[in-house]
Amino acid sequence: MSILILSVVLTAGMVLMAIFIRDLKQSTETSTSVKAFYAADSAMEWQLYNSFNPDLSQPTMTNDTSFEWKNYYETTGTIQTIGIAGNTRRGIEINFNP
Repeated sequence: MSILILSVVLTAGMVLMAIFIRDLKQSTETSTSVKAFYAADSAMEWQLYNSFNPDLSQPTMTNDTSFEWKNYYETTGTIQTIGIAGNTRRGIEINFNP
């Protein structure tokens, strides 16, 4: 009987620990998520400016972030940017209707 009770308590403890670890991981990744979003936002502003007034140099990120972009403005009217901070990636997409 005591082994059964101990195994139930151990199982409950393991489930609670898994939940707490997941929540802790999410709370620590919030700052990198915000950095990634703002990197994507900066890239989008740069791409929007270049779509209407070309020849602006690529922005330099100083907070350990980077970005990727795909500019389909000429063909489909779509601009996509992805901000990268650590292992977190956040994207923004704008569609223009012709």
